[in-house]
This record gives sequence, C-alpha cells and structure tokens, in this order.
Amino acid sequence: MVRDGQVWASSEQIHYLLDLVCQVPSLRVINDCGRSLLTPREEQVVALVSEGLSNRDVSRELSLSEHTVKKYLFRIFDKLGVSNRVELVLYAVNHGDTRHAEWVPGISA
Repeated sequence: MVRDGQVWASSEQIHYLLDLVCQVPSLRVINDCGRSLLTPREEQVVALVSEGLSNRDVSRELSLSEHTVKKYLFRIFDKLGVSNRVELVLYAVNHGDTRHAEWVPGISA
C-alpha cells in the first residue's frame, strides 16, 4: 500500500518506465572538439553488451571473432576510462541516449 511506503504508479507511467528499461543505450561520446570518441562498430559493441550479451553472443551478432570483440572492449574501456563490463554498462546508462541500438552486421570499423 502507498501508505506503507510503497510507490503507486499509473499504467501510463509503468509503460513509460518499461519502455525506458527495454531500450538500449546508443552512445554518442564526443570530446571537447565535438569529435566522436567511439567508432560506429564500438558503439554497436557497447549497445550489445548493454543488452546483456556475452562476448560470444556479440561476436555472433556482428559476425566477428570473440578475440576481435575482446579487442574492441579493451579499446572502449581505455577510451571511456572504465575497467570492466559493469562499469561500461553503467557508463552507457548514465551517458548514452535512449534510442534503440542500430547496427548492420558486416560493416567494418
């Protein structure tokens, strides 16, 4: 009950929250000069990792080897100043916009 400290939300508010939770952050990280810090392929990797995909799943989705996915992740970690997947996802949630991720398998970065 609301009087017991629980939160009340309307159906519209619940749908809004569910939409936000279901969307994948699509990072557009730029430096002071307005240049993107991540390549389109790195943004794809971040979006898929943020969805909870493993390196193996990301490699299948993007038609890459697992080794290549690991290399992308290390470059992304270095560029964003994070040290693991959890920090990366938190960074994506806090700094990404909420558009659905878009990617085309087979593009090169």
